[in-house]
Amino acid sequence: MSRKIAQKPSVTLTEEDAALRQTVRQGKLLFTSYHGQPCALAIRDNRLTGASFFPKIPSKIGSIYIGKVKSVAKNINACFVEIEKGELCFLSLKEADNRINPLNRIPDGRILQGDEILVQVVRDAQKSKRASVTAQISLSNDYFVLAMGSRRVSYSTKLSKKQKENLHKVLSKAGILAAGDQNTCLTQDYRLLLPDFWSDQLKSDGLEISSLCLPSTGMIVRTKAAEPESAEELLNHFYALAAQYIKLLYIARYRSCFSCLKKADTELIAALEKFTCFRDASPGVKDKGHPMGEKHPMEEKHSVEEKHSVEEKHSMEEKHSMEEKHSMEETCSREEIKAGAEVPRTPAWEIITDQESFYEQLMQFERENSTGIPIRFYQDDLLPLSALYAVESKLKTALDSRVWLKSGGYLVIEPTEALTVIDVNTGKCEDGKNPEETYLRINLEAAAEVAFQLRLRNLSGIIIVDFINMRSASDNAQLLHTLKSLVKQDKVQTIVIDMTPLGLVEITRKKISKPLREQLQFSEEK
Repeated sequence: MSRKIAQKPSVTLTEEDAALRQTVRQGKLLFTSYHGQPCALAIRDNRLTGASFFPKIPSKIGSIYIGKVKSVAKNINACFVEIEKGELCFLSLKEADNRINPLNRIPDGRILQGDEILVQVVRDAQKSKRASVTAQISLSNDYFVLAMGSRRVSYSTKLSKKQKENLHKVLSKAGILAAGDQNTCLTQDYRLLLPDFWSDQLKSDGLEISSLCLPSTGMIVRTKAAEPESAEELLNHFYALAAQYIKLLYIARYRSCFSCLKKADTELIAALEKFTCFRDASPGVKDKGHPMGEKHPMEEKHSVEEKHSVEEKHSMEEKHSMEEKHSMEETCSREEIKAGAEVPRTPAWEIITDQESFYEQLMQFERENSTGIPIRFYQDDLLPLSALYAVESKLKTALDSRVWLKSGGYLVIEPTEALTVIDVNTGKCEDGKNPEETYLRINLEAAAEVAFQLRLRNLSGIIIVDFINMRSASDNAQLLHTLKSLVKQDKVQTIVIDMTPLGLVEITRKKISKPLREQLQFSEEK
């Protein structure tokens, strides 16, 4: 007896679908659901470059609380702080000590059980480890970071020497920094950090900030501080952040214990900031000259002086490999356009979602921030968004222990409880006439892939990389220099320590959130 099988509807990729799937010139940021788990996936050059799965319990990283010290463990130089009823967090006293000022008693340089202190979550709870908090409260925007408990002012390493000098002049002239060399500290007086207009605005909200004694505060000047087209625009970004910082410190004195003074960004906003660059996302750009005396990139090509200033950057830009070309940092690069001309260009990213709730949140965010990033709502019953971009196979590749290189070599990535081990092998690559040249070429390609995989898989802690052994000390030095320049692109602090006598390269990457494999809670069940 024969059984009639219903014919499946055929799915053909239309020209519109094929164009939508193209990710070479324009990266795609997908907000979708994979096996019932909401996620954000960044795809460029038909390759998954980043993934973030949203947990059922939202992340608290960045949240600021008034916590209570429940116990002090002197043997491990730490204490445990309760930020919500029943939720204890780990606080290292190495970064606290005299920097902590209890809100419920007169400070005396000690940390005692029952003290109510201001803390910020820096790491979510993972497995058996509690969440971690810090007493060094920090607030940031795209241009500056204000950090309580420090007096140091530092500049992004990606800024040129001339850019740092120009920024220092602008901030010093406004009274934000004391005049002098670049190592000076931030002015520790709110009256100098905020002009009258901003102070009056806080006072109109009922804040008597004249009674506020500003704690020691440091500042980091970020890379984008060189982008504003005028000193006034740059200063407004600083004043807005300083007003937010002063308001938070003032309110903290009058709020009850366990109050949350600042909530963490939603997973959706965090993913947008992680995978895209808002400032260069707008479809049209009009050149008005770089701020504070900096020249436009086209002018830099014809300026010998600028050329020499670029060469002073330790030749870091000259030695960037193909990995940088395909990294997410590429979204922040400026196109070379003619001076004074308004040239439309394709945005670096396009956001696509098939979830109505995500679409509404994204449109609301776009209305409030005007990022200029195109947002598309995708609907097709025959060809789901995950099928259009082959999400299943891309995630499988991202979690595979073996990663193939274009040269024929491959990496083997094995995470363990204590550390992550990465082995580099020649694989199908033929040695040719000069094996040492081949080994160097494979190792350099592997270094780019290692830096990429650390970000993609969100690997953290101790990472040991066993590159192919090379006899030449200069080749090993070149490999280490290349690897160090590549990991600098990572937004998460990543440090290449050194190469051991056995030829093993030691890397550490800061633990912030769960690795990709742990985020995929269902991956082990499949």
